[in-house]
Amino acid sequence: MESNINENVILFDWLSFTSKKHTPEQLIEALGLSHCPFALLDKGLNGYKSRLYYDHISICYDGNDDMGVNVTMSGQGCRVFEEHSTLKNPWFDIFHFIFKNNLNIARLDVAYDDHTGVLDIKRVCSDVYNHLYISPFRTHQVTSSFSHDIEGLSAVIGSMKSMLLVRIYDKAAERGYTDGRHWVRVEMQMRDARANAFAKAMFESDTSIGEVFGGVLLNYLRFVEPDETDSNKSRWVTTDYWYEVVGDVSRIRLYSAPGMDYNEEACANYVFNHMGNAVAACMDMYGSVGFHQRLRERTCAPNPKYLRIIEKHKAEQSWRKVMALKARFPDIVEIV
Repeated sequence: MESNINENVILFDWLSFTSKKHTPEQLIEALGLSHCPFALLDKGLNGYKSRLYYDHISICYDGNDDMGVNVTMSGQGCRVFEEHSTLKNPWFDIFHFIFKNNLNIARLDVAYDDHTGVLDIKRVCSDVYNHLYISPFRTHQVTSSFSHDIEGLSAVIGSMKSMLLVRIYDKAAERGYTDGRHWVRVEMQMRDARANAFAKAMFESDTSIGEVFGGVLLNYLRFVEPDETDSNKSRWVTTDYWYEVVGDVSRIRLYSAPGMDYNEEACANYVFNHMGNAVAACMDMYGSVGFHQRLRERTCAPNPKYLRIIEKHKAEQSWRKVMALKARFPDIVEIV
């Protein structure tokens, strides 16, 4: 997701789950992505020998007998899932599928994106560095890195081996923006039991993702104001900015990425500029007649998105014909 909005949002930024009862094709269908051209890659991932891949979404299989089939969607893969899935409610439906089949969520990342200036990343990193926070996590790390010659600060509370860790960083700097925009991300990375508990708290109780995120965040991390008169840090007052963060996320529902304007031009651009080489190769191999025959014999289910484009195209063509007739015979053709 690009930072071209002026409101704070919360979104899923990683999902990985495993099934021992479904085939790769069945899981692709469960995602509502059967119409997408998944490619078989030469190398597997994470101990799996084989992998089907489509735009940052991996379906890994052919591992040891107890490994089953793994689905992994990175942050970009989550946006692709939201945009291309034919499921009526993609996130609700996929979590329903996971829990109905007693599948395990191996990893779930949820991110809060601050675009309005709630968080000062320098203040946050300073507070982490100076231990001005309360958390069950015993480790933290503050780093300064450069991307596109722009310095970006980040703080991680917890370890990569933890079942839950919190990462706070300058997303605008990471993306290389130099226009002064504010984009600070607070990200929770959860594994196994923590990931499943988070999803179930939202799914089974019909609680908004913002309320669950805010509650978990405050439970695991609290930034505090130092009090020299009290040696017990647990009694120190929570900082205003952290209360503002927790209060803000609790009001936010799941971000829905605005889909592309799938019109005739966008469809043609995808076919000719992104898939053009593959189309040209098939035309050369099968000829135009054979190519069209293979298209008619394809087994993938029709995508409603493309059916709507066809319907709109036909309607526009009919409209043009009517308008042409009206221009030629203004007294005969009546347009309602």
